[in-house]
Amino acid sequence: MRVVLCHGTFDLLHYGHILMFRVARAMGDRLIVTITGDMYVDKGDGRPVFNERQRRDWISECRSVDECHIIQEPTGVSAIMKYRPAIYAKGRDTQQWTKVIESEKYAIEAIHGELRYIDTGTVFHSGELLSGKYLTAREDQESA
Repeated sequence: MRVVLCHGTFDLLHYGHILMFRVARAMGDRLIVTITGDMYVDKGDGRPVFNERQRRDWISECRSVDECHIIQEPTGVSAIMKYRPAIYAKGRDTQQWTKVIESEKYAIEAIHGELRYIDTGTVFHSGELLSGKYLTAREDQESA
């Protein structure tokens, strides 16, 4: 069985996440999503807005996701070592977080898996959405 793993905070589940989960699920037989536990989220004051149980519950409801678990560490390294995915899928925009990505890249390579960046063409950021940046649908976004 070919397992694909996605990991992140997912503080506000949005359309970009749904697209990423669809693409990631198509890469394998099983999609596991892990989320960063509340005490390890480092995105500023008041974050995460939604607690780890809420975030886990709504991701678990996504049709593309087979399992969702909370990871009590700031990176996806322990999830990679525990679930040993063939593919570790990240959004294309996460390449900017070099320090975190480097540790996760090292972990996936250590188990002979592959890091793949997913580019859905639609980029949202939970922090921007929570701040009200996108109060109306943008013309350049495709509809659901």
